[in-house]
Amino acid sequence: MRTLTGSAGKEGNVPRIPIGRTLETQRCVLRYPALEDVPRLLSAFRSPAFPEDLPLKQLTSPEQVRQWIEGCQARWAEGQGYTWTVEDRRDGTIAGQVTLARLPADGTWALAFWTHPDCWGEGYATEAARRAIAFAFQELDAMRVWAGAATWNAGSQRVLQKLGMAYLQDNPEGYRIKDRAVPTKEYEIACTGWEQNGKR
Repeated sequence: MRTLTGSAGKEGNVPRIPIGRTLETQRCVLRYPALEDVPRLLSAFRSPAFPEDLPLKQLTSPEQVRQWIEGCQARWAEGQGYTWTVEDRRDGTIAGQVTLARLPADGTWALAFWTHPDCWGEGYATEAARRAIAFAFQELDAMRVWAGAATWNAGSQRVLQKLGMAYLQDNPEGYRIKDRAVPTKEYEIACTGWEQNGKR
């Protein structure tokens, strides 16, 4: 049985992670989302390159993005999900975000991530998501991490494969955009597989 490390605590089986808990990678710092992030996040969601069929594309005003961030903060406080803003440590540029959210299945967390279009192709998503998976297994006592990517989103699928996640199934009702189903491909990595593959 793995135990929580650092300054995290538990109430029952709900992890409690302090808002000051940052994660680090070679290039980035993953930190608590702040309202000061609104302009940079909005510039990503408004970018013509940001795909129309992603849920965050539906956020079109500063107020909507502010509500998104406040929702992330509320889920953090409840121990139901942790969203980190990904900052390049060299110049403070916000490259995107990565999220771990509790799922109903015991010990299962959902991984999600996005990258600002002006940072595409630079490996930020893989780097941040790899660190989040390690956090899930090492500090949240996760047994498995699940993720879904739209069937058209070959880039995100490649990231999930690089992370060692195994394809599970296609889901024709993956998520909804404006009451329209967007099919997804679902992936998963178990803690045992992650450990056996060198904690990649």
